[in-house]
Amino acid sequence: MKNKKLLMVLGPTEIEDDILSLGAEPQVYMRTPDYSETLKKIFRNLQYIFQTENPVVFFAASGTGAMEAAVTNVLSKDDTILYINGGSFGERWGKICQLHGIKTIELKVPFGDSVNPSDVKTILEQNSNIKAVFATLDETSSGALTDIKSIGEIIKKYDNTIFVVDAVSGLIVEPIQTDDWGIDVVISSSQKAMAIPPGLGFMSISKKAIEFAQKANLKTFYFNIFDYIANWKRNQTPFTPPVSLLNQLDLRLDKIKTEGLENYRQRYSHITQLIRDGLKNLGFKVFAKQPANCVTGVLCENYDASKIVRIMREKYNVEIAPSGGELKTKFFRVGNFGAIGEKEVEIFLQAMAKTLEELNR
Repeated sequence: MKNKKLLMVLGPTEIEDDILSLGAEPQVYMRTPDYSETLKKIFRNLQYIFQTENPVVFFAASGTGAMEAAVTNVLSKDDTILYINGGSFGERWGKICQLHGIKTIELKVPFGDSVNPSDVKTILEQNSNIKAVFATLDETSSGALTDIKSIGEIIKKYDNTIFVVDAVSGLIVEPIQTDDWGIDVVISSSQKAMAIPPGLGFMSISKKAIEFAQKANLKTFYFNIFDYIANWKRNQTPFTPPVSLLNQLDLRLDKIKTEGLENYRQRYSHITQLIRDGLKNLGFKVFAKQPANCVTGVLCENYDASKIVRIMREKYNVEIAPSGGELKTKFFRVGNFGAIGEKEVEIFLQAMAKTLEELNR
């Protein structure tokens, strides 16, 4: 491919050739006993990935589609929720809820910080009408990690409140015990640590959340969880699934299960540390106080971040993730989801060193 870019962004990711090639396989008809067996294996492997005994379904949608599915399935207009806003993705929970007429309480966290779980406890004690708490495992816009386990322990004590977590960037690469930690809904997507192309949104849902869904009045036709659960039970989907993506997902899940979640996570962690050590040697510091695996946010004190992003892309064919708004010239992010190994890290660091040399002239 002409001018192939090395993707050191937060998704889409670099993908191994054997998984990429499955995207070009001939299409198959999905309403057959054979395909139901394939879906049965995928559904069971997703339960392993999410560490849950509850249903895990998927939508032909991005992670944001799964976020909206979570909101519209378990809540009603004029319900009150609490959302943790530590960046653009935490903020998105609030925007989706507000669009659907849900009353919101915002717990604002400084950019790059992680929420103090005791603040969640305080707000819950002061607002007995909160139906759901929305959190983000890995706030991708800053690279900060959230202590989901501690928040889950707090929410377990509230029978009338469910816990909803965005694990789009954190699933697999961060520990997350859906059932043990009392998380009622977890959403994710295909283009981060799952390391297949974009287009699949995932959602696990607990018995408690299903009870909420039975009383909710915001359901949409396409995202109606009861259709998905009914089909999940028979190893099928309510609507046409993206078959090529499912071929790739099937192999990816097999690979993760064979390697083991912890080994998979440790491999990602090793590469993340190589990147951070290399950036430190170039004079940069990791921005987040509690940084997440595979997402490295960097605050530029001596350089224009937008120029770094541009030079890396245009001269060295390496894509890193820019920021927008007032952070455009101050902040960039580096991702290492997918097929990023030591060779790719070396290419990235060499390109960054040359970019800084150019900016220092």
